Amino acid sequence: MPTASIISVLNLLSGLVALLISYYAYKNNRLVGSILLKYISVGFLLLGISLLMQAGTETIIGITAIQALKVRGIELVGFLVYTALELLAYAVFAWGYGLSAFSRARAPAATTALPAVLATAASALTRKLLDLIVLILAVYVASQVGIVVLLFVIVFQGVRVFSQSHSNLALMVLFGFALIFIGHLLMLGAVLALDSTVFLVGNTIEFCGFVGLLFFLIWSGRVVR
Repeated sequence: MPTASIISVLNLLSGLVALLISYYAYKNNRLVGSILLKYISVGFLLLGISLLMQAGTETIIGITAIQALKVRGIELVGFLVYTALELLAYAVFAWGYGLSAFSRARAPAATTALPAVLATAASALTRKLLDLIVLILAVYVASQVGIVVLLFVIVFQGVRVFSQSHSNLALMVLFGFALIFIGHLLMLGAVLALDSTVFLVGNTIEFCGFVGLLFFLIWSGRVVR
């Protein structure tokens, strides 16, 4: 379907941009020694890999995550794998922002969302002997919720970092993550409503956030020099 092809291309481009962000964040971190840039580099490396996996999955099976949710077949397992990696990437961002905003990391309180969700799902499986496909569906949706929660924490911490430093770089990074947050908020709504069009809009806004971050990092690297 055209929508699946567009989303697959967007995810491929987003994955490549994420890897470029990782590279430039690493490069700039060597110049300025920023804790935030260090974690942005690691997080976007994981995010780039997960998005490339998503694009590959969509290309191979020919359907989007929304369509996989409707079918509720084995295809959903592939999307669950990359979503888990994506969730880990945003946990890394939250941790890095926590280290930047506070003298000691307070982000672990936010990153415990995933273990809590998995523990709840496992407990429910033991008690009620849920079907495997239903469990996969529940974990996938919970992972999407976890990503949105972590992005909210990232944006909130980004506001704190900017309020303390008044740095242009901090403001630019905050703007990029704000776009990514809005994109994932729309994608979560699309998952709940099973709406492929809204999912495509969310992917597009997320991609704009990635491009914005890449532009800001390249620009800041030139300014430092």
